Amino acid sequence: MTCNDIAPGLPAYIIAFQVHEVFDKKDNNFNDHLLENLNLLQESVGACGVEPASMALAEYVKSLNVSWEILPPGTLGETMERVFRGKTPTPQEKDVTTERYNFFQTLKPKSLVFGQSGFRRYFGALLDDDMVVFENIEYGNAIYILFDNWEDLSKLSRIDLLSGKFSTAFERVIHTSGWKEKVKIIIADRRKKSGLK
Repeated sequence: MTCNDIAPGLPAYIIAFQVHEVFDKKDNNFNDHLLENLNLLQESVGACGVEPASMALAEYVKSLNVSWEILPPGTLGETMERVFRGKTPTPQEKDVTTERYNFFQTLKPKSLVFGQSGFRRYFGALLDDDMVVFENIEYGNAIYILFDNWEDLSKLSRIDLLSGKFSTAFERVIHTSGWKEKVKIIIADRRKKSGLK
């Protein structure tokens, strides 16, 4: 357990809990061990997530809050620069980002949205004032389509977002077969309900 600042009288304190077990992705029981530890944290402190062991507490704290840059749709190169913040993407990250960028362009976004801190590696397509499609280029993350108050919703952790309190405020699409069509159907249905085309 670590706290970023223990000075008395602060309006809020951020306390991070960590499990010190070392996980080996090649271990046959990797998923079971990971789930067991996530359940332990969830039951003990009410929230959990997976972060690299090397992440500094200051970096983790920055990831809890998000501010967004909303920019006109730019080139793929500009998008890569914003998503990776000057770091060189791996070939796989580059391929995934290119695919997601090209998909966003088919949705004809008004603007592209880039996280400055939280929602690391998420970027979005602002389709309407009340609808943003968010993508994450890291493996295993789903697409989130946020509706009214998307800026407030995007400040929540994914655990809070999926808690059930906000079920009508967003849709989540996992990258399985046909995911692009599912996203397009959700967008079309939302626009139909809103009277938009």
